[in-house]
Amino acid sequence: MPELASKCQCTGCTACANSCPRQCIQMKKDSAGFFYPEIVKPSACIDCGACERACPVLADNKVTGNHSLAFAYVAFAKNEPLRMESSSGGVFSELATVILQMGGIVYGSSYDENGVIRHIGIENKQDLGKLRGAKYSQSVLGNTFSNIKKQLMSGKTVLFSGTPCQVAGLKSFLKRDYDNLVCIDFVCHGVPSPMVWEKYVAYRAQFDNGGTLPLHINLRNKESGWSNYSYSVEFAYGNKKRYFCKNAEDPFMYLFVNDYILRKSCGDCHFKGYNRVSDITLGDFWGIQNIDPEMDDNKGTSLVLTHDAVGEDLLKKVAGRVKIKQVTLEQASSENLSLLKSSVHKPSRDIVLKTIESEDFQAILPFLQKEQLLQRRKRENILKKVLKKLRGL
Repeated sequence: MPELASKCQCTGCTACANSCPRQCIQMKKDSAGFFYPEIVKPSACIDCGACERACPVLADNKVTGNHSLAFAYVAFAKNEPLRMESSSGGVFSELATVILQMGGIVYGSSYDENGVIRHIGIENKQDLGKLRGAKYSQSVLGNTFSNIKKQLMSGKTVLFSGTPCQVAGLKSFLKRDYDNLVCIDFVCHGVPSPMVWEKYVAYRAQFDNGGTLPLHINLRNKESGWSNYSYSVEFAYGNKKRYFCKNAEDPFMYLFVNDYILRKSCGDCHFKGYNRVSDITLGDFWGIQNIDPEMDDNKGTSLVLTHDAVGEDLLKKVAGRVKIKQVTLEQASSENLSLLKSSVHKPSRDIVLKTIESEDFQAILPFLQKEQLLQRRKRENILKKVLKKLRGL
């Protein structure tokens, strides 16, 4: 039997399952909703090793790939409505538009009718809104990699956007470079549990709207701003009903950003750093107000890293539609720790996941209230110590 990546290493990228010539491997959900490969037809396995060679964790090219960083930029789209609908500066939509205008196909994550996050491919600009916006759950990839390979081999231009490990998985699955493929990853904090996300959507729908699911979800609503993480979470229902909450006060966002519900492999990510197998890396340019205040108007600003000529050329094609300035690597990463470092799991991670799994999202709220109270007290104590020192000067 082949040796697949361990549960602590596996990113769920699907490269192994898509590579098996006998369809021996299927991606199966664990109790937290994360997908892991399972050999479901061991008698059909021919021990060809295709799955092991396709794994971005086990393969020799797992870390460095063949790209090196070229440049770092700060940017945002000049189209303000587009920018306000986007997670940060709207740069992804402008880049994707170039591919669509070439007759290509763009892959990214989208909500389905139940709020589940899945990768889809679009070929029309009017569908681009489905891929816009932050989505904080690991997406379902399914047969995306196999479909992309067929399209590439037919001559279709493809843009794939995903987490760094998903891009690495696609590249490792394909085994060679394609001139008609562009890959964009992003500065990733980690991927939260799909089980927790789906239970949170159900909880919100029950609490806000009698159980009827939202018509629209926006985890980066900028009505409250963008700078210094001031964006808000919005669940919009019919009849003008909605849930609207500052990012820091939303219970799901608290679990996510404080590392209670991330995938195991996120605690030791193989795909951090400046050197990546993607062509472009996108993210929020946190701290831009301290570097170039002119590039921060509280409406969202993007961090852009290009890793090769493909990324540079694509970025140049949108130069007229974005405001852009070059910055140093140190400036780009100074307040973007997730660009370089893994997110360390909280000791109570397993307890949090088990509690939500065995009951519902509401069951974790008393725990969250205690945690938030402890955090406030810690901040207050630190502030008191600082003030005491200042008084002594």
